[in-house]
Amino acid sequence: MSEENKKDSPLVDQIIKDIKTGSGLQEAAPVAKRTIKLAQSPPIKAKLYYDVKVECMLPATLTYRVLAEDAQQAAELIKGLNPTSVKHRLLGKKDIKLSVYDAGSTMLRWMKNLIG
Repeated sequence: MSEENKKDSPLVDQIIKDIKTGSGLQEAAPVAKRTIKLAQSPPIKAKLYYDVKVECMLPATLTYRVLAEDAQQAAELIKGLNPTSVKHRLLGKKDIKLSVYDAGSTMLRWMKNLIG
């Protein structure tokens, strides 16, 4: 061996030793732990828009648009909100039925009778 190769041989030996013991892989372990933590976190519920219609003894139909996780939460969120549209039919108001639809559609998701 030449003089240059003898100087580099301890470095080469150290690299080979690190590869055999796996010390070069120690940096990858924390990434795997972070991936496991992400996999264990609870899923985030998607929020959707719902159209909520309330039939009243007015008789009138009030329509609200709210952002909620499910139909029941949408029904709770309309308290204290102004409706997006009102279909008037005059006289005294008494709530009869609550209906929740997907926003922009006629597909009924949830219904609750308020009288009876």
